[in-house]
Amino acid sequence: MNTITFNQFDISPEILRGLDKMGFEAATEVQEKSIVPMMEKHDLMVQAPTGTGKTCAFGIPVIEAVDTRNSNIQSVILCPTRELAIQTATVLKRLTAFKPGVRIVALYGGERIERQMTALRRRPQIVVATPGRMMDHIRRRTARLKGVSLVVLDEADRMLDMGFREDMDTILESVPKERQTVLFSATLSEEIKRIAREYQVNARHIQIKQETLTVDCVEQYYAEIRGKAKTPALVKLLQDKKFGLSLVFVGTKSMADELAGQLSQSGFRAAALHGDLRQRQRDIVMDQYRSRRIDILVATDVAARGIDVHNIDAVINYDLPQDSDSYVHRIGRTGRANKTGVAYSFVYPRERGRLQQIMLSTKAKIQPMAIEGIAGLPLTSGTSKSSGRRSYPAAGEGGQGSKVAHRSKQSFWSGNRGPKTKKKAYQYSGGRVDAGA
Repeated sequence: MNTITFNQFDISPEILRGLDKMGFEAATEVQEKSIVPMMEKHDLMVQAPTGTGKTCAFGIPVIEAVDTRNSNIQSVILCPTRELAIQTATVLKRLTAFKPGVRIVALYGGERIERQMTALRRRPQIVVATPGRMMDHIRRRTARLKGVSLVVLDEADRMLDMGFREDMDTILESVPKERQTVLFSATLSEEIKRIAREYQVNARHIQIKQETLTVDCVEQYYAEIRGKAKTPALVKLLQDKKFGLSLVFVGTKSMADELAGQLSQSGFRAAALHGDLRQRQRDIVMDQYRSRRIDILVATDVAARGIDVHNIDAVINYDLPQDSDSYVHRIGRTGRANKTGVAYSFVYPRERGRLQQIMLSTKAKIQPMAIEGIAGLPLTSGTSKSSGRRSYPAAGEGGQGSKVAHRSKQSFWSGNRGPKTKKKAYQYSGGRVDAGA
């Protein structure tokens, strides 16, 4: 497919300057397929994975549609989480850096509503909001939606998962019926299709295949873990690979805190991100991550929604996700905008079936791997005369400059169990991983 640049679209010079300042020149597939029909005022139902550039795909047409002489709210963008609302508003403001007269406000929970009321009195034309906080302002009559001509539902599937269906209905019924409605979703469930039938007119369906994300842009590996070897294995992987930025996914909020603490005690610059953090705490953590004052973010799935950080080198599934959709959302944090990334998954033996289902659903080739000093099988090259079994070399022995070995056979990990303390600092010591005091 030929590369399409932004100056091939009918985009204003001011936005082109904003894109250039952001370092964007070539359009991604979802941008190429969505910008023109959206600017032509068609309703769209876009199925696109995370990390494909959808914020600019709808953000550019939203900005182009603004009449700067009109001080009413003209466009509403609904997002499932406050983090995503903040990130979306930030991207829109960067796009309008050279386009005066466009005012944008983000409305979300965790911030004093009085502050947002003050921002609304400045008469923004674009509102980016979570459904719950949008409802608060509708009830208070601080956000008047009679002039809205465009509504975007971003990550509509997640908004449904989080229980916002009634709020979404109320908001859509509060705006004029004569409007453009654009829906972005990673999956198209029957509930999503029902919303489309009810609130869209002759919607065009655009689909961006998941294979582009999971296979072409992200190298994927898994390691089978036994016992309590996960944290020693993670420490060894981080020490060997020396990623610039890495994102580690865990299953629970308490595990995020515990693992971030263990990594910090082991000398890494790590922090946790989960739903129990106050908004100010989230903002501090994300600011530290973007500015690389911390290198490792340990996050839960819900808390990580809306993270828009470029150049994440690796995603590590410390806990395997429950389904293939979550897997795609997770690894989509790396390998963005046609750049390559890498993803690692730790798998218990009882989770083999779930891993196989993920591989079948995503059509991804997830290769087995082992780490020197952690793997239970020998890592020297050649065939053992005593057993006749093939052993596999560490990557360093193969000239790859790393002690992480990617193997063509199933690998089994084992690790030494440290003392039963709440937080253990792990340090690799040349052939084994010990749990330090």
